[in-house]
Amino acid sequence: MQPNSTKYTESTPKDDALRRLWNQDVSDISESEMSDALAIFRNRRTAYNSAKRRKVRVLSIMKYAALFIAPIITAFVAWNYSAQYYADDNALVELYVPDGKIDSVVLSDNTKLIVNAGTSVIYPARFNKHNYNRNVYVNGNCHFAVAKDPLHPFVVNMGNLKVKVLGTHFSVNSYNEEDSIYVTLEEGLVEAFDNRQSVLLRPNEQLVYCRSNGSMRKHRVDALTIGSWVNGNITFTAQSLGQILKTIERHYNVRFDVSKDIDLNRRYTMNFRKGEPIDCVLKVLSMTSGNIQYVRKYNIIKLY
Repeated sequence: MQPNSTKYTESTPKDDALRRLWNQDVSDISESEMSDALAIFRNRRTAYNSAKRRKVRVLSIMKYAALFIAPIITAFVAWNYSAQYYADDNALVELYVPDGKIDSVVLSDNTKLIVNAGTSVIYPARFNKHNYNRNVYVNGNCHFAVAKDPLHPFVVNMGNLKVKVLGTHFSVNSYNEEDSIYVTLEEGLVEAFDNRQSVLLRPNEQLVYCRSNGSMRKHRVDALTIGSWVNGNITFTAQSLGQILKTIERHYNVRFDVSKDIDLNRRYTMNFRKGEPIDCVLKVLSMTSGNIQYVRKYNIIKLY
């Protein structure tokens, strides 16, 4: 019987005795050599068995680790794909319409927005069906034709005030620099609320919300007249001169320099058709007020 080949770097008397044990008749070896050789053999066999057990253990661990890690890898890949999918769903888009412009956008749920001058709207690139609400954020003047989706109410966020609908036509006027927010309903039903109170609006009702004290009041209006800006017209119904000038500034991309002796709280009613030049607007304003004069230099208008 021949042993498996093994390479030795140094030969010792005990190693020689072990080789002789393999290659010679046992009667040719002394008792002490036999004892030493068997001791070496047992030690090496023990070391070999230990190494073999370790190898089997490692292979077994690797096998079970593979069984354990495979689902983790699969889950990680699925999570990574899902995270990317939801990240795409939650990606926000900002639409800003500068002064002198009116723009429109159709959201992923087919809700249609007409956005007035000087207005910012933030909305998701794609509404996430896993979210309960369809949220958008408005700073300025917008008209909404909301696509119906009973399972996902549409919510317009304007600071503390929010407007929730399922599907309807309405407009909001909520420039951050102004204290009042206006919500005007054309058709359907909407709920306007903050963290303290809520109000239901029906067609041709307008809510006026005061940012500074949180008060809410509603009154009857002609919603289509108020929303005539959607078609490029400008309509003022018993509005203060201060509000009128701000609207004209945004619509025509001009700036007013107003003399201190002009009463900005005085109210006027007037209407301007789409495409009306700014000079015609200024003439009407001057004639209606009876005592306001103006000087225009490029986009700066001096009122006195």
